[in-house]
This record gives sequence, C-alpha cells and structure tokens, in this order.
Amino acid sequence: MELLPPGFQVLIFDLDDTLYKEIDFVMSAYKHIDRLLVADYDMKPNEAYKILVNAFNCGENAFDVLQAYLTKKGINIPDAIAWMVEEYRNHIPMISLNKETRQMLEHMQAMGVPMFIITDGRSFTQRNKIRALGLYDFIPWSNVFISEEMGCEKTNPASFEEIKRRYPSSPDEKVEYLFVGDNPAKDFIVANTHGGLSVLLLDNGKNIHPQDIKVDNKHQARFCIKRFKELDDYINDMFYF
Repeated sequence: MELLPPGFQVLIFDLDDTLYKEIDFVMSAYKHIDRLLVADYDMKPNEAYKILVNAFNCGENAFDVLQAYLTKKGINIPDAIAWMVEEYRNHIPMISLNKETRQMLEHMQAMGVPMFIITDGRSFTQRNKIRALGLYDFIPWSNVFISEEMGCEKTNPASFEEIKRRYPSSPDEKVEYLFVGDNPAKDFIVANTHGGLSVLLLDNGKNIHPQDIKVDNKHQARFCIKRFKELDDYINDMFYF
C-alpha cells in the first residue's frame, strides 16, 4: 500500500459501508418488519424475515416478494409496499460499531483530530443510524452533513467546502482534508477535485455497492486501506513523529 502523505488534520468519513456495514441496517429493518407482522398479523417468528433475506440474496425486490407471499396467505395490508418502505426507513436500527472502528474513533478523539461525516440519504434515517452506532460520542451533530439536510448529494462540494471554511488551510498552516469512503462511483470526486485526500476502505466481502467498477481518474481514490487499523496506525505515527 502506498503511504499516505503527512500533514493532515481533518478526517471526513462516509457512513454506509464505511463506518459500519449497510447490510446490517438492511437485516435490522427486515427483522423489524418481521416483528410487526408477528404482532399484528399472527405470522410465525422469522417467517417474513427468511423470505426477505432469501429474496435479497437472490437479487430480487424483497418487498415485492414478501407482498406476493402475504397476498397468497390472505393477509391484506393496505399499500403494503409503501408500508414496508416506511418501516424500513424509519425503524430504530439494531446496529453497532465493530471493535476496531470504535478504537480508531476513540484514538482520533483522544488526539484531538476533528472528525466529520458526509453522507447521502434521508435525515431521519441517517440520524437514526448515527445515534444507534453511538457516533455522536465522537462526532458532533453539527459535524454531520446529510444530503437531505444540505439539499444536495455528496458529489456536490457544499459540505466539503463548509468543512474547509471551518478549518481553513494557509501557507503558514497547511490543513489536509482526508476523506474515507467505500464507493468509487460518488465518494471521492469532491475530495479529488477540491483539495482533499481520498482513501478507499476496501470491501471485506460484505459491502452492498461494488468497488470493482470502471470510473475515471477523478472518481478514483488516491489511497487504499484494508482496515481502519492501518489508518489509525498511520495517524498515530504522524502525531508522534
């Protein structure tokens, strides 16, 4: 792996499939929908969950498959697909940070490294994820930029420029803005074209969005890491150089 350049001061993270695995949120939502169907429609525990997971693994629309199954069983839920989507988006997720990610965040916090999140998605859904993960222990509410709240997606430089405004770089004090993400399709273009350093956290086999896609040079991360331990070790070495 090519070494990251020295001099950074600000860390910016994507959320889904970067700080946690988005598949965990999907499975949490499926379990939530299963529990509602058990409680309100007398279905067996895990009956709906197994159908949703199997459909997802087969590349099918899980909610369409479940709706067809419910109809076959004679269970009539008005606007069933819309209901499932609403529950999916708004449920309180049962998700958590893995040990290594938490240790990295704790270490960055202890060293006083400013940290931010830039993420696409709906405000309520993303804030629920962040709260469930305990990320507000490390990253203040005001340091989280969500596309719905910003009125633009992460490929728009508005969030990144706001971070640069808060921590301006100058000839006397150079600031490096290190953006860590997972999706070459949209995560790195702003950092690459607006004075940041882009770092790809490589897929460990659990990501929802593929990384082996063809993108132009502006979309490609400049550096890659396999795990946050590499980032943590490097930052520690730079602080105590």
